[in-house]
Amino acid sequence: MAPVAAGSRHRHLGVASNFLASLRAGDSIQVSVRPCQSGFHLPPDRGMETTPLVLVAAGAGLAPFLGFVQERVALLSAAAPGDEKKALAPALLFFGCRAPGQDDIYAQELAEWEALGAVSVRRIYSRAAPEGSGDELGYVQDRLYRDRKDVWALWAKGAKVYVCGSRMMGRGGEEMVARIAEEEQGESGIGGKGWIESQKRDERFVTDIFD
Repeated sequence: MAPVAAGSRHRHLGVASNFLASLRAGDSIQVSVRPCQSGFHLPPDRGMETTPLVLVAAGAGLAPFLGFVQERVALLSAAAPGDEKKALAPALLFFGCRAPGQDDIYAQELAEWEALGAVSVRRIYSRAAPEGSGDELGYVQDRLYRDRKDVWALWAKGAKVYVCGSRMMGRGGEEMVARIAEEEQGESGIGGKGWIESQKRDERFVTDIFD
């Protein structure tokens, strides 16, 4: 931690990133690589046209979804001049941040990709909303519930739900998707732990948890 003046707030530095920044050419480090879940990948190209996506992330959990959206951008841009562009199934990206300008990472790129029709970004902030927006504060699962009609409409069309982030966020995402399923189906027994596990087996609900 860097020295701070009296009366100022502590400056928190990322452990991994600052360790890497301190390394010199020739230094060695030990790392371990864990494979992601087998189903944590995009549908094949043809499936991209028919399978909607619901992507749920907070913080660094956004990383794999940047690749997902970039692949969709590439598919949309692949048509030769004069050819009809590919029509991809919808993709919703739910992204939890603390505050605008603090950890709303890749905001410019996401705005550009959203304008191309590659994704629809649904943000929520836990500490400070954009000035004048009137948005309620909360976590990514709260935004999922707020937009539950959109989520369920895509689920009914065969959507895959991907969740990436901390264990706590992943658990919150699971519980909220199960709650939405139970409310939208209007039947008891639909939703809950058993229902989520069945969707995992069918690879319609896939998680990548990193803690």
